[in-house]
Amino acid sequence: MLGSYRSPFNMEIEGVSLSVEKHEDSLIYRRWGNLGSTERLLLKGPCNFLLNPIEPVNMPKRLTHFLLVNFKQTLIIEPGTTKKVYITFPIELGVFVSQGREDFEIIDIFSFARLKYTLYGAPSNGIICRYWESDASLSPPDTDPWHTGYIDLRIVNDTEHMTEISKSLFNAYAMKIYYEENKVVMKAVMKVQSRKLAETEFIHCPGKGRFKKAMELYVSSKLRVSGSKCVMEYGL
Repeated sequence: MLGSYRSPFNMEIEGVSLSVEKHEDSLIYRRWGNLGSTERLLLKGPCNFLLNPIEPVNMPKRLTHFLLVNFKQTLIIEPGTTKKVYITFPIELGVFVSQGREDFEIIDIFSFARLKYTLYGAPSNGIICRYWESDASLSPPDTDPWHTGYIDLRIVNDTEHMTEISKSLFNAYAMKIYYEENKVVMKAVMKVQSRKLAETEFIHCPGKGRFKKAMELYVSSKLRVSGSKCVMEYGL
């Protein structure tokens, strides 16, 4: 049910209804149900709509562009090695309307995932982050595409020490989200530079077969991207 729709249409997702109806020479978009209601009057004729997962840092409003995933179990990685784990992340859903072949504008955002924020670092100079807890699995976990996706995370320990890792910090400006009918995924690298310092970066997922690349909200909104990497300087 993720993907493109042509107006008018109606759909329901876990107790939330979405509709686009014709009103004279315009369109009315409505969402109502378990997550509240919203309505938009679109002063235009029939057009395309897109429902896809977006960077999960927009609700209830934009407080940050960082996502902190706290691992439920601490990982210990040997020096000079590379290991892969899978962690989950919360899903936010964006409804876009097309202004042209590739020109989309966001008109609604909603989420079934739990909303929680935290501070990474000291109160005086820390970073506000969207907070999420996840198991660290050795194989892709089963996820509900309306609630959670998973990150294929490659951890590279460039140090000469055994290193403990209990969390990972990500920059939403660089997220590259892919989706299919039953899965939402991202791929990232975490390079450990010391016992207290690491760098994370998202990478594209080429050759994913049925997977489609999600519309990036921060690009479609024409927000300026301030770098693709994220430095974890307040501990792992």
